[in-house]
Amino acid sequence: MSRNADLVALLGRVARREPELSWDDAEEHVGFAFPGDFKDLLGTFGTGVFDHVVEVVSPVEDEESLDVFFSDVYESREFDGLVQWGKAGRCTLFWRTGGEPDQWTITWCDAEFSEWESYDGPATAFLFDLLTGKIRSRLIDFTPTRNPGFWPD
Repeated sequence: MSRNADLVALLGRVARREPELSWDDAEEHVGFAFPGDFKDLLGTFGTGVFDHVVEVVSPVEDEESLDVFFSDVYESREFDGLVQWGKAGRCTLFWRTGGEPDQWTITWCDAEFSEWESYDGPATAFLFDLLTGKIRSRLIDFTPTRNPGFWPD
């Protein structure tokens, strides 16, 4: 269940420019379809950092952002069934890609790839729950603030 509207209520709407690429172009380039809630998230916020902790690159922002996103996906290909979509401090955020993209859930690991945690939900719900303190992670060094923010690139 997408929590994009809840993130907008929590963080406020961000003025952003229209992306240069289409989702069809990005999906053709990376070789898979993106979850709908991720498209909504990036359609609203774009590339940037959520409350100094979660960094997300929009693959449709421009050619450079698509290349960065694709490079991250390519580097993480050794993890069968996982696709990297962001970073949280020293942790890498992945989708577990079993089933349809809108059913993918979240997992993350430490910088050494030795410890893992998971969240059963889409990226927007993960972000909302992390920023509001509903997720307590021993791997993501983050303390929720009273007024979380988003900083676009």
